[in-house]
Amino acid sequence: PQHPPSRQSPPHLPCSHAALPARPHCGTAPQPPSPQLSAEAIEAMGKKELLEALHAIAPLAFLQEKKLAGNVANVAKKAKKEDVTKAYEDLFKAGTFASKEQIEQEALEASMKKAAIAEEKEKEKAAAAAAAAAAGSGPADDGPKKFQRICNKNGNKQNYPKKGDKVKVYYTGKLEDGTIFDSNQDSEWCKANKRKPQPLVFKVGSGQVIRGWDEALLEMSVGEHATLNIEADWAYGKKGMPAAGIPANANLVFEVELAALVN
Repeated sequence: PQHPPSRQSPPHLPCSHAALPARPHCGTAPQPPSPQLSAEAIEAMGKKELLEALHAIAPLAFLQEKKLAGNVANVAKKAKKEDVTKAYEDLFKAGTFASKEQIEQEALEASMKKAAIAEEKEKEKAAAAAAAAAAGSGPADDGPKKFQRICNKNGNKQNYPKKGDKVKVYYTGKLEDGTIFDSNQDSEWCKANKRKPQPLVFKVGSGQVIRGWDEALLEMSVGEHATLNIEADWAYGKKGMPAAGIPANANLVFEVELAALVN
């Protein structure tokens, strides 16, 4: 998950799709299905036609290296014929031809990857909608605080953010049982979820994050490290955020560092 408190930046969730079987290794490289085209034949061919001939015998890794992978029609719009010609000649020099089965499997892999990306985007949209709904469901009154801030390391006691200020924040979000659901600083979690540890930047006090964050960060000075225990009403409320692993009516714990104010 990415930026669990943010409405605009939904979590990046790992997609679930079946792993493809490993491609069998062959003892000898596949032979081209037809003899190499002559220079005269290549000269007479259109760029798209030559690309189709190349795609029919070249492995995906080779096409990617030559920047000629993808839909033939789209590639033909950008590629130069001399580059396609050189790639065709290089393939025959290298002799690294792809079998029909290999090409079909690589096409399947590409299709599944595209589907997985689409699935992830749909999950992100759903998470964003849930975050917006949950963040908007918090109380609008000025009643008792629904968070507790425990200072673990003092800040500079001089630079406090005001509403509308842009801030940089490092955090780790946990359920009450200690399960991490998001972080931009926990190295193991970031590595496991393919995230780069980098600060979250947003305007504090402007509704871009959950209310518990908006209220608590206004009490912190730059450099402070704090534990925020946030009640569900000021977190993700009755709906929770299932896509990020946050159940309904969940109280949350955040380890937060107010790293800087951004001018």
